[in-house]
Amino acid sequence: MTVPLLSLRGVSKRFGPVQALSGVDLDFNAGEIHAILGENGAGKSTLMYVLDGVQRPDTGIILMNGSAVAFASPRVARRAGIGMVHQHFTLIEALTVAENLALSLPQPPRWRFDATVTAAQAQALARRIGLELAPPEAPVSGLPVGARQRLEILKALAGAGRVLILDEPTAVLTPQEARHLFAMLRQLRAEGRLVIFITHKLREVKEVADRVTIMRRGGVIGSYAVGAISEREMAEHMVGEVVPAPARVGQRDHERPAALDVSGLSARGARGIDGLRGVSFSVRAGEIFGIAGVDGNGQRELFEVLVGLRRPSCGTVHVGGRPLTAFTPRAALAAGIGHIPPDRHHEGLVLSMTIEENLLLHRGILDRLSWHGLLRRAAARRFAADLARQYAIQSASLDAPARSLSGGNQQRVIVARELAERPAVLVTVNPTRGLDVAAARAVADAVIDVTCQGCAVVLISTDLDEVLDLSASVSVLSRGRLSTPLTTPIDAERLGLLMAGAAESS
Repeated sequence: MTVPLLSLRGVSKRFGPVQALSGVDLDFNAGEIHAILGENGAGKSTLMYVLDGVQRPDTGIILMNGSAVAFASPRVARRAGIGMVHQHFTLIEALTVAENLALSLPQPPRWRFDATVTAAQAQALARRIGLELAPPEAPVSGLPVGARQRLEILKALAGAGRVLILDEPTAVLTPQEARHLFAMLRQLRAEGRLVIFITHKLREVKEVADRVTIMRRGGVIGSYAVGAISEREMAEHMVGEVVPAPARVGQRDHERPAALDVSGLSARGARGIDGLRGVSFSVRAGEIFGIAGVDGNGQRELFEVLVGLRRPSCGTVHVGGRPLTAFTPRAALAAGIGHIPPDRHHEGLVLSMTIEENLLLHRGILDRLSWHGLLRRAAARRFAADLARQYAIQSASLDAPARSLSGGNQQRVIVARELAERPAVLVTVNPTRGLDVAAARAVADAVIDVTCQGCAVVLISTDLDEVLDLSASVSVLSRGRLSTPLTTPIDAERLGLLMAGAAESS
């Protein structure tokens, strides 16, 4: 009988009152691609952190080739042949792309750093994988999110020996880049290596994995051959109940009035580079307009201009036929523009504040619940409790800090707060990124519901599935320019090529 390359026996981990892992028994074999599925908070990331040496288990043992091992740190795990791409980046921003890669290359320089040699190694590795690498001399601090994610993947593949762990590796990749990555993973499998990856995309599991393990509430529900389980069954095992299919948005209704008109919008990006170049589009009431693209192509600039965080260098924005005369958050709110920001931790929530306080963090909400500048506490409490029930925010208490919530529940707090004011226009960026299937569908359904009330939605997303599932029409933002809109049914392959910059139109 073949001994598994990597095994866990009785592994448990607790963080205060939260039992993150509970007696996990699991085997991983050499020469396989093994997917890990589960709701937010199911224990997936904690399990991977234990394998990577970031966390030490409270009880249980880890075995490699049948022998017990202990990973006191990621460095020890790396020496044992385990490399990991974390969901939250571990790059050193003060260093360049080449310098970050040099820290993970199999044969680092002994005496001095040779940037030319390292750059050549990095480019060779990038070509082998089929991913676009930022210039080796570029500082990481100036890279967009997508470029950082690709650099993390390159780092892990450069240093990994027998085991590669990937946490949501395709979140910011185009379909073509994802296929290149999957081809690389299959090559690693053919070489006898073990690939473990966490994903919320059931299609990815069916496309590339050999086996899938499903987790719930810190335990293992089961491990299955991918060919023996359907996407619907995987989703049901994850949440413990039947998951309804998401509603779909209908065709674009040209009879409805335009709620948002953007014309000739340009804005400066990082380091003085043009982030937006003459972007124009119109979104009608009750419509979801999708803007697809790889991070770093102007998404951040467009979001910030629309919500009043950045002044455009030229162009106009009209909401309900009225011009937006000042590009400030106050002016955007007054015009009826709501938003779901791209980073829920840094832009959507104050993690140290309570859930109730975060649900109230909106000028319109605070104005409604205040009397002569003083918050009516009882009314505020009832309001927050009603929102928590309406959006199924799961928490022990509304007085708990927002950081205690799972990612899905944190996103529900933001969505509940922003939609409570019934915006005329909603600007949302990657609203379901990092969410499990149930939380993602809850957020998507909330966005669809608000369109039924006449809201116009601008959906800016790097997730092609999200854009295709929700949008009535889609454009691609590439190098600051917006393509001509495509209407349903939309060819995903063509959209992916546009995202990669293969074809552009102004």
